[in-house]
Amino acid sequence: MKITDKLQPITNGASCVAIGFFDGLHIGHKAVINKLCKCENLKPVLISLFNNAGSVIYTEEEKSYLLQNSKLDTMFSLSEDLIKNMTAESFAHDVLNKMLNAKTVVAGENALFGSDKIDVNHFRPIGKKYGFIVETVPMECIGGIEVSSDVIKQTIQEGDFSKVSSMLGAPYLLHGTVVHGKGAGHKFGMPTANLSVAPNKLFPPHGVYGSISHFQGQNHFGMTNIGLRPSDDNIPIPTIETFLLNFDRDIYGQKVFLELLVYIRGIRKFEGGLAEVRQQIDKDIQQIHSYIEETKKNL
Repeated sequence: MKITDKLQPITNGASCVAIGFFDGLHIGHKAVINKLCKCENLKPVLISLFNNAGSVIYTEEEKSYLLQNSKLDTMFSLSEDLIKNMTAESFAHDVLNKMLNAKTVVAGENALFGSDKIDVNHFRPIGKKYGFIVETVPMECIGGIEVSSDVIKQTIQEGDFSKVSSMLGAPYLLHGTVVHGKGAGHKFGMPTANLSVAPNKLFPPHGVYGSISHFQGQNHFGMTNIGLRPSDDNIPIPTIETFLLNFDRDIYGQKVFLELLVYIRGIRKFEGGLAEVRQQIDKDIQQIHSYIEETKKNL
């Protein structure tokens, strides 16, 4: 799959195109992409938009990581500013027809096109005018609720990661680079990987999580602490720290993709010193081990 932040002509053939923010790459987005990749004799092209208007479930780099094994031919990662002033007709003519040689456009049934917010039914005749058809994919629902990025953001903030995973079709992911921290984990004989993430990344509730870290082609279970460290310092800057189980190598500077599997507990201040903290950490790790074993049984 070719990934680029420049809108470029599609050569050597026609294309099948989907466009949107695809924030979260949830099961509804995946249904669109799966249909896109099944277009016969057409190159599947995804236009993934982003803007700076608030936090996101997934950054563009996280989207690229999650789609790396898809059957997409090209992913355009574009700022919304490039097209937000284009009407549906100008987008159809200038981008879909002239640049991408689109013969099919795949969209969710509630999609809107252009600055004039044209719905699918009114976009179809525009597509016919410029040589492409518009195919739709129905909304996905869980528990009678339509899956959307806004619903997922709310569920992440509520800390219901079982439901989040169901709507995303996979565990919630954070991507970042391992940086030097204060070395607090060494006090407990448990050095941690401190992850620096994009400033617009949606933070889950502060707390302790069971997690999997993906880096260097390997997967490592761990315990992740997200938030402040009331027992260690009073600096009001949240951190993402992961203790990797059965792992003790230096990975500073390494890019890590971190999946949050299960919420264990909230952040609390320990008054009993290092011994009390260590005792609680041991309980947390045991709970994570139990979760891992139970999950393996259900595979």
